Amino acid sequence: MRKIRILFFFLTFLFFGLVIFVYTLSSQTKMAGLNKLADVKVPTPTTAPTFTPSPTPSPTPIPTSTPTQTPTPELTSIPTPTIIIIASPELDTLFTKYANEYSIDKELLKRIANCESTLNPNASTKYYAGLFQFSESLWIQTRTLIGKDPDVNLRYNPEEAIRTAAFMVSQGRLGIWPNCGR
Repeated sequence: MRKIRILFFFLTFLFFGLVIFVYTLSSQTKMAGLNKLADVKVPTPTTAPTFTPSPTPSPTPIPTSTPTQTPTPELTSIPTPTIIIIASPELDTLFTKYANEYSIDKELLKRIANCESTLNPNASTKYYAGLFQFSESLWIQTRTLIGKDPDVNLRYNPEEAIRTAAFMVSQGRLGIWPNCGR
């Protein structure tokens, strides 16, 4: 996600730099054209015009110049690409089942599992295990809270892991996945 943000800011910076460059280039081209017009010699007539005074002098209109406004580039929003996580049909069925049961976003649940374990139910480290990398203490606490078997080995069971994670998401407990729960 951080790489996508960095890419977005880089592309935005590049876009505005290009807009400023094109605007500067077009302004310089216009000025060069005006300078060429100033160098054009207008032929003067050879006979002297006759001047006829008017009985009532009229005021000469003073030309008003409007200041040139610098165009402001319009900001257009670049849509954030939606990343689709492809899970096995069995996992996808479980994600759908428990997302519906707990009224949560199925794609969020899949993104967390993908981020934590790349959808590998057997993923483990020294302290964490399963699709959602639950610690033993959090697993026992959560499973007891929802009235399910708190056996820590069930962290490797995809259905039990998805059920437990769906409950946690429904309770707004995304902070247990600080890097993946966004």
